[in-house]
Amino acid sequence: MRYLSLVVLILFCFCFAVNAQRVDPLLRHYRRAGTFANQQRFDEALREYQKVLQLDANFSEAHSGIGMVYWKMGRTDDAINALQKALALNDNILQAHAVMGILLAERGETTESIAHYEKAIELDSRFPQAYLGLGNIYHAQFKFDLALKTYTQALELKLQSPEIYCNRGIIYTKQGEYDRAVTDFQQALAIDTNHTTARFELGFTYQQMGKYAEAISEYERVLPHRTGDLALHHNLARCYFRLGQVESARHQREIAQQIRELQDALDAAEQKIREKPDDPDGYIALANIYAEHNQPERAFEQYKTALLIDASLMEAYDKIAALYIQNQQGKKAVTVYKTAIGVESEYIKGHLMLGLLYQQYDQPKESEHHLETARQLAQKATETMPNAQSLNMLGAIHLAMKDYNAAETVFQKALKLAPDNKQAQEYLHQVRQAKEEVSD
Repeated sequence: MRYLSLVVLILFCFCFAVNAQRVDPLLRHYRRAGTFANQQRFDEALREYQKVLQLDANFSEAHSGIGMVYWKMGRTDDAINALQKALALNDNILQAHAVMGILLAERGETTESIAHYEKAIELDSRFPQAYLGLGNIYHAQFKFDLALKTYTQALELKLQSPEIYCNRGIIYTKQGEYDRAVTDFQQALAIDTNHTTARFELGFTYQQMGKYAEAISEYERVLPHRTGDLALHHNLARCYFRLGQVESARHQREIAQQIRELQDALDAAEQKIREKPDDPDGYIALANIYAEHNQPERAFEQYKTALLIDASLMEAYDKIAALYIQNQQGKKAVTVYKTAIGVESEYIKGHLMLGLLYQQYDQPKESEHHLETARQLAQKATETMPNAQSLNMLGAIHLAMKDYNAAETVFQKALKLAPDNKQAQEYLHQVRQAKEEVSD
């Protein structure tokens, strides 16, 4: 599915006309609310607006301001309620109608949304966001003639909106009016050279016209801005194939396949979360995917959600710490492992990693304490359950303590139990290298 720009750029402006005869306290609170809102200090803005309403409960602009703040906070229902109060008091607030158009369209209440956009246009016939929102509704309803009429009406007023040019171009492409589409996309890019949707759609239109080299040129300029875009790589593969560039086409198909597999994995993890929201496994699976694909912030969020469900999940602590270490934030990893062993005092890997991290930060006493604790716990584990995994852990601790003879003996035991134990083989190789360096 190609992209329809539904981005509506509403000026987040709170400077409404105020009766000059109003008392100073009201004006002061109102202006402070607007300043806080523009600074995205939303809680403070709401408090100031409430102070305004305590002085004048019928001050429509304050209700509208509250609605704008709720909109920015993502509190849709509260925003609609506040904006409805504002418009009941004063039906001529332009921004309130424009935002109501956005919010009601998102809720699927298109008839009401259209009415608000039309009122916004009535109040200001040169307000491009209202035309864009109205045209987008018609576009989403496949009412292409009405959408074209709306977009064209705005452009005939000389409103320089790259989004309107872009969206009209998309419709022209769908109708096979490729030359007109190209002109609109180029006009959008003349206004905003970084408008990636217009550039992608220009590439797609060239592709439909059989101008594959031109399409590739546009697609490649989009690549840095739309990583992980399945349609983009799929289209590039088709264009390269049409030009006989088989290897390039194959490479793009491979990338598209990787993206598709990633999307399938994400869908599966998200489905698991929807089915069992109180089971941490889904969050861990989703976090692991994000971590593997270099999206640490999203991974942190999911690991932390899993820990809110079950604070004893040592895997989650370990993964969070590993991300910090990868990002050169070892001291944060120390904090995570200390938290983990605070929850589970016999968490062997936690003590081992703390020992290694404290070594790195030249804190020998702390390092020795945690390594010795880890050794004792691991020794007990091998006596209770002498398997390759417990022996590998004990050997790794001896290696960290630079007790190479003990480490070599333990890894040899591990290999007797499991000759194909690659981890033990790798550790044993490290131990023997370390012994050679010491003897030299």
